[in-house]
Amino acid sequence: MATAAPLHDERRHLQRFPAAELEVRLKPGRSRFRRGEVVEAADFTREGVAIITSRKLRMGQKVLVDLTLRLDRSELHQNRLVAVVTNVRAEGEQHRYGLKFDFRANATMRALETQARLGRMEGILERIQKMKARHRSGEDLIRTYSGQG
Repeated sequence: MATAAPLHDERRHLQRFPAAELEVRLKPGRSRFRRGEVVEAADFTREGVAIITSRKLRMGQKVLVDLTLRLDRSELHQNRLVAVVTNVRAEGEQHRYGLKFDFRANATMRALETQARLGRMEGILERIQKMKARHRSGEDLIRTYSGQG
């Protein structure tokens, strides 16, 4: 289990997973848009998520995030996650934001159930990535042998 450490020490200690199967709904602060806006998820760990959006966010800004991980026969949800904008990078007309979950923000964020569900989402995304990598390497192997045969 990871211990609390300053943000600069933690930045890259977790492997990030592509989040194509993850829907992220962003709710900046107390927005009038109660349902929020679905934004593109770039990558995910149990400690945060990278998103791509045209919406302008500020470094240090707190936002609410709802996550939905779509599976073959079900969905895994985690709503009302409090996150803080920790980095920003322009990508054309959009911005890529790093959001770090604030596990001290409220009782929901401190709940072991919340942290366990985020860990489960991370584990599922890791397995999906490994399956895709095996599939790609199998296709490469078939191309190699069929080209020689």
